[in-house]
Amino acid sequence: MVNVDLTRTLVCLVLGALSLSALTGCTTTETIPGDYPDVSLADTKSPAQLLRNEAAARLPQELIDQIVEAEDASVPCLSASDDPDGLVRSWHSTVNVTVLPDATVATLVADLAASFIDQGWTVRDLGGNATVSQKLLESDAALADIQLSGLTPDTGATSVSLEEVVEQPTVKIAVHGPCVRTGGQKSDEVTALEK
Repeated sequence: MVNVDLTRTLVCLVLGALSLSALTGCTTTETIPGDYPDVSLADTKSPAQLLRNEAAARLPQELIDQIVEAEDASVPCLSASDDPDGLVRSWHSTVNVTVLPDATVATLVADLAASFIDQGWTVRDLGGNATVSQKLLESDAALADIQLSGLTPDTGATSVSLEEVVEQPTVKIAVHGPCVRTGGQKSDEVTALEK
């Protein structure tokens, strides 16, 4: 005997995948690439913050001048036209660390990235120029990725890009959590997490 509910569900899934669900009365939920429907923003906040802090702790302490700015917030994953209510969001934890003037930020970024390789992270060079070096770290074992940027003062105004301008050598660590569904930017969930 065939289970009618199971058969109907399978038919709806197949037809939904073929974009014919409207013709059959099946209800499907549109998913967005990169969306983690079973993970909440709260689930991603603490791991992102801890990962940011761990990366910052791996910088040579003797070269650190000060932590200039640390920020934690959720950001929309999609454009306003694709997601006008900002329901699909990602938790971002960032920190800017100024280093002593004689430190080479490109080397600091390369060494910091290399310190994650032994733990199964892959490193991708995002390029740069005379004043900026960038690397992206990803791991199948982590929901978040890490973007490292080494920023050097552009005293000769050689850079023509729109890169961030700094007055002192700076290492920027930015951890980006996965895109997850929320109640939107002004929801109780998001506002409580951003306090």
